[in-house]
Amino acid sequence: MRGIINEPNLKVLALFGFILPPLLYLCYTGEIGSALGLDSYLLFVLLVAMLVFSVLEIPVFRLKTRKPNYTGGEARLLGELYSVPVEEELSAGSPSVYDTKITLNIGGFVLPLLLAFYVVSLAPFLETLSVALIMILSTHFLSRLEAGVGIIVPSYVALISIPFALILAPGSIATIILVGGVLGILIGMMTLLYPIEEGSAFLNLGGVGSFEAIYITVLLAVILSFFV
Repeated sequence: MRGIINEPNLKVLALFGFILPPLLYLCYTGEIGSALGLDSYLLFVLLVAMLVFSVLEIPVFRLKTRKPNYTGGEARLLGELYSVPVEEELSAGSPSVYDTKITLNIGGFVLPLLLAFYVVSLAPFLETLSVALIMILSTHFLSRLEAGVGIIVPSYVALISIPFALILAPGSIATIILVGGVLGILIGMMTLLYPIEEGSAFLNLGGVGSFEAIYITVLLAVILSFFV
């Protein structure tokens, strides 16, 4: 069963962990971070912290949702695909209703949100607002609520902010992507919470199904700060 502390997705950690060493070198040379108003080493610590704390959830709300009518094979397949115990959660408690917990992932929601708020004063207001609105709409229409799993945000959603930021304010691309991209994905994800028909035991905002999109957005902002 999922809970406040969950097992890490080792494949995701390995993928993003592979990117961190060259970023550490760029932090050492001081070539990234300044455009975001952050010390390069602090920025690297935040990137590591997002990965480390992606296993922690903060419960904020509960609601009742209907359990999907999956076969055992379908539940196992979904569980293997998204690294969550779908079959176990279906068999626990009421046979037809989830006691759904809505949680905020520390690494994929809380830390990126704090980072975006810290950087917001450096981002041009109208351009950032425009990108945020585009990202809210993109996230809402491209994401889905997968019964038994939670909200699934495609990783490629993070890329949508790049061309719009380049058109609107190329000199502030890093801050626009960080603030507009992160806030747009988080708000767009929350627009899928209601109404819910078939639900899940947990709806991990910034966690299962959405962490990758958020982390890639932050990585893009950090990497593009090299060119600003």
